[in-house]
Amino acid sequence: MKKQVLIINVTRMGDLIQTGPLLSRLREEWPDVAIDLVVDRSFAPTAALLTGLRQVISCDFTRLLDDCRTRSKSLVTLMQEMTTWAAPLRAARYDRIVNLTFTRQTGLLASYIGAPDLRGITAAPDGGPIVQNPWLSYFTDLHRHRRFNRFNLVDLYAMGGSGHGSFSPLSVAVPADGSDWADDFLRSQTTTVRRWIAVQIGASDVMKAWRPEYFGRTMAHLSRHPNVGFALIGTAAEAESIELAKTTYRAAGGAAPILDASGRTTLHQLVGLLSHCQLLLTNDTGPMHLAVGVGTPVIDLSVGHVDHNETGPYGPGHWVVQPDLACSPCGFDQICAHHACKDRLIPEEVANLCLHALGLGPFPSWSVGLRVYQSSVDADGLGSFILRSGQVESGIAWYASFWRRFWYEDFTGKLSQLTPNLEPAPDQEHALSWMREAVQSLRQLEKHAMHIVGLTKRHPLPASHLKQEQSLLRREREQLLPRMMAHSATGPPTVAMIRDIHNDDVVGLTPLADRHVKAYRRWHQRVALVQELLSAAPAHIEKRRRSVPMIPSAAVG
Repeated sequence: MKKQVLIINVTRMGDLIQTGPLLSRLREEWPDVAIDLVVDRSFAPTAALLTGLRQVISCDFTRLLDDCRTRSKSLVTLMQEMTTWAAPLRAARYDRIVNLTFTRQTGLLASYIGAPDLRGITAAPDGGPIVQNPWLSYFTDLHRHRRFNRFNLVDLYAMGGSGHGSFSPLSVAVPADGSDWADDFLRSQTTTVRRWIAVQIGASDVMKAWRPEYFGRTMAHLSRHPNVGFALIGTAAEAESIELAKTTYRAAGGAAPILDASGRTTLHQLVGLLSHCQLLLTNDTGPMHLAVGVGTPVIDLSVGHVDHNETGPYGPGHWVVQPDLACSPCGFDQICAHHACKDRLIPEEVANLCLHALGLGPFPSWSVGLRVYQSSVDADGLGSFILRSGQVESGIAWYASFWRRFWYEDFTGKLSQLTPNLEPAPDQEHALSWMREAVQSLRQLEKHAMHIVGLTKRHPLPASHLKQEQSLLRREREQLLPRMMAHSATGPPTVAMIRDIHNDDVVGLTPLADRHVKAYRRWHQRVALVQELLSAAPAHIEKRRRSVPMIPSAAVG
């Protein structure tokens, strides 16, 4: 019988485009699968550009959330509206639901529709949010360990929604009407340009937008090369930034043609225009992923709270320029008073990288204070970035590589094909000293949790004693947590434990206590394995990896 999968993704344009490899992975898993996609009504046209869907199902989720916040409708009325809308989905009897929108509301929706295999945010028996699937749990908590993260959002979606498989690039259909419009638009303006560079000056968040005047200087430098022209894209709301860039361009002696399509294109026309350009110079935006999807090379200026490891251009053929500052990338909820990261990127150097990407110049030299990456695919078939200029602090680089392999093997049960670190951890002696202490503490926590399981099975239930032991265990854990989180060798497994503890999808004292024992056991096992790996020489690490079974991860379903 044909398998059916429902994906829920009601957030942003870029997130939708980044689900493309998940669709490919599902078809690899089940060749005859029927995939439906739930989106916000405003993004239905974007979803229609994806290939491999049976149907796109839209709803005005923005209005629904507004009604919830303003209480313009009663909760009962809102629930009645949603259950009526979702009734056909519930009746479809999906085999798997993948919820890629990490909100409590969509978790309730996913659980209401129901499927034997629920992944992503769902609802616990008490209505609270829980996260099913280790890859998607990792994504949920990414902000807690992002300095060590080397998994692109695209791969987290694909691995969490399906599983390991062959590499699949982003792919977006180019509508014929959009392609025809772009051809007419470019040809009608000038016949002298042979290389069009699309430029996205604005962004949805000013924090992640490079300064408009720097874009102007970059274009002016590029305009010295013959047969180059610029196509500006963006929304009408970005008009002020675009005008500043154009003013700076003219003042800096820019002479190449500029065609301003910002605020004037439909989605189809934008896709067509990007497909006709030879390069896109951009901030981290939805159109960046569209360009990747149509095969146009991208120069991604990764500033503000943007981390290219998470949302940078996926697959080979692209470049990322990132400032090297202690505070970069900053937190998602941080308000920055200086935006100094944007001043680290030198327009003339960015322009030279554009020329290199176009095949018109060598790889440029770079000033200190920034890093340049080339996008690639690694030995495990996942998106990656290769450092081509600049430096990464040795401790971060070592542990980022370590955790990339560790989590891949932990979540998939497969051996990573990436080469283990050949050098010991920069803080090896300190880390091992701490971990010997930590493993003992974790062993005691696990034993204490097992003792509580025993108490829940007694008749009559020793309620007062049980409450006292639970409080003591919680206090022991909370005292240990700050120290565990402070160390590069124990922080990431601690983040995973916290998620395990809060994923309470069982009912009853004994099942709940048993679930906590398993969470503490995985915590203990992971830290003990890290201790062993950090203690061993590289040759012994490889031998151990190929002879010892992986740690059982949390249930996928």
